[in-house]
Amino acid sequence: MTTTPHGSALDELRAAYHEQLTRLAAERDAARRQARRAQAQADVARADLASLKSRVAELLNAAARHLPDLPAVEAPDAPERPAPRRALPAPAEERPARAA
Repeated sequence: MTTTPHGSALDELRAAYHEQLTRLAAERDAARRQARRAQAQADVARADLASLKSRVAELLNAAARHLPDLPAVEAPDAPERPAPRRALPAPAEERPARAA
């Protein structure tokens, strides 16, 4: 009877597991980057929309001054902006040492 060494099978399994973990971490990081880009784009779109609403109100009010049948428009209320998000601090082993 010959037996196959269990070490090589275990090493292959360990390598496959490590490769999968690395791939999943890369996919997670890519998804996080995509989510940050989408959030930034949404913030810009909201700001653009608020600016456009304000400009339209200005134009309608300017037109109302020249056209008596056109009622004046109130400027849209500025939407409450959420506080800027801050990144979580890096784990202790990743933080640079502070100079004393």
